[in-house]
Amino acid sequence: MEKNLKFTFEELIRRHKNYFLSAVFLSFFSALLPIAPIVYMRTIFGPVINSDSVNYLLWLTTLLIFVLSVNAIIDWIRDRIIFSGVISITSQIEERVFATTFETKVKNWSKGSDILSRLRVFRNFLTSNVATSVLDTPFSLLLLLAIFFIHPLMGVFSLLGALMAFTIGLLIEKYAQPLSEKAMGAQSNSRRLLTEYYRNSSTTMTMGNFDRAFDRWQSANKEFLGHHGRATTIQALGTSISKVVMMLQGSMILGVGTFLTLVGLMPSSMAGNLILAKFIGALAIRPTMQVVMGWSQVTNFREVYKELKVFLKDYKISDSAMELPKPTGELVVTRLEYNHETGRKILDDINFSVRPGNIVAVLGSSGAGKSTLCRLLVGIKTPTKGSINLDSVQINKWDKNSVGKHIGYLPQEQQLFEDDIALNIARYDQPDDEKLRKACSLFGIDHYYFAFKEGREIKISSDSSNLPGGLKQKISLARAFYGDPKLIVLDEPTSMLDSESKNLFVSAIKKAKDENATIIIATHDKNILKLADYVLAIYSGRQKFFDSKESLMKKLTKKP
Repeated sequence: MEKNLKFTFEELIRRHKNYFLSAVFLSFFSALLPIAPIVYMRTIFGPVINSDSVNYLLWLTTLLIFVLSVNAIIDWIRDRIIFSGVISITSQIEERVFATTFETKVKNWSKGSDILSRLRVFRNFLTSNVATSVLDTPFSLLLLLAIFFIHPLMGVFSLLGALMAFTIGLLIEKYAQPLSEKAMGAQSNSRRLLTEYYRNSSTTMTMGNFDRAFDRWQSANKEFLGHHGRATTIQALGTSISKVVMMLQGSMILGVGTFLTLVGLMPSSMAGNLILAKFIGALAIRPTMQVVMGWSQVTNFREVYKELKVFLKDYKISDSAMELPKPTGELVVTRLEYNHETGRKILDDINFSVRPGNIVAVLGSSGAGKSTLCRLLVGIKTPTKGSINLDSVQINKWDKNSVGKHIGYLPQEQQLFEDDIALNIARYDQPDDEKLRKACSLFGIDHYYFAFKEGREIKISSDSSNLPGGLKQKISLARAFYGDPKLIVLDEPTSMLDSESKNLFVSAIKKAKDENATIIIATHDKNILKLADYVLAIYSGRQKFFDSKESLMKKLTKKP
């Protein structure tokens, strides 16, 4: 992955300026070479016919084909240059978005997803015909100078057509942009509601919630459709007027030239140039009209451009984490405190240490902070105060890619991806034969290993609904134990397991302990205490006690 991700939007554009300077340079030729057929026509109905020479015609036709071929090649090269530059920019932003979105300091995780969808707008616009028309417009307008040479008044009318096109674009922006912004906001709200209802589909479809959920979503969607409809109406009106202006401009050039000829202000010998002026005027204004007709894309791009600048400014990449040797698993937690973004204290003054080859059972009622502690221990969240050290190095200082393969984590709500089960267990890395076999064997799901060996894919659905809860938990456990991690953190690992699967879990824990792994288990299951070497009890976010199981047993059995 690209390591230099600490850039602003301006710096990123500067890195790619050569792409766009090259595109602008080629746009000069791309905009002016299409005049070749007009020059060809003018020469045909003049020197060629008067010369009565077939060779002259053949050479002129060959030159025309050559020029138009060069124009096509230049257009193709320009498109490839723009495409390469845009892909390079968006790839780096995507990497930055992923890095910052999954950083613990980023509170609004949905922002990353939002920006990735905005990047599609950014990429699609810059590789569209509207964007290339923007590049062509300044050079195409130079063609208007040729009309001024035919007659200044005709040039003025051509220029008025271009100014009208720009004016139409400005008016569209003034009246349609606010509506487009409101439509985008309403659409985001509509999508958010739909995602929320889908995620909580069981609640949505029961307890009489369906009609109310639909009404809320429909209300948000109607708001989007209303704003979007009004914006597109204005844009469609602008497009229609632009087409009229484009047709009127060519006709007016021809009409003005004819008038000048009739009143004697232009010699009749120049009458043939009237047709040329009409074609040149149409060619000169065409890129401008394409920009105006695609003005909604221009305004959307501008808004996306602003959002990207703000995102890269506000969501900064953290300092590079250290890539360190394989950890032994020694864990030291000191004066750990974690506050919710609302300011509510979740954990306060948690202190414990555990050496490799030991099991810690974390006990506490629901809401005590066990799940939050698990997330902190594996580096998903960052402590508000205090420290979590893995092998004497703070957990968030480790490079996540290098240390991740040495950490096994099972969240309370198992999250599997819509893909092959073997890839899920192997953490989306290329499955290692022996590691996959061992992980599947630990939890009695060997058939997935054999399916992988036979080249058969077994897919998980998008919401894992094709898997029973117990099987889903066993697959998640196999993933946590894949590759013999040195730190294993499990949050309610037996909540959906039957008695046979619990026995397999106990065997897996014992094997990991024998292999010198450090194991943290948050649980309500008192039977897991039999496995534990230490017990950490949390009550309302505060540490009630941390001690060895033997010491606790002595204290409990000690007579007063």
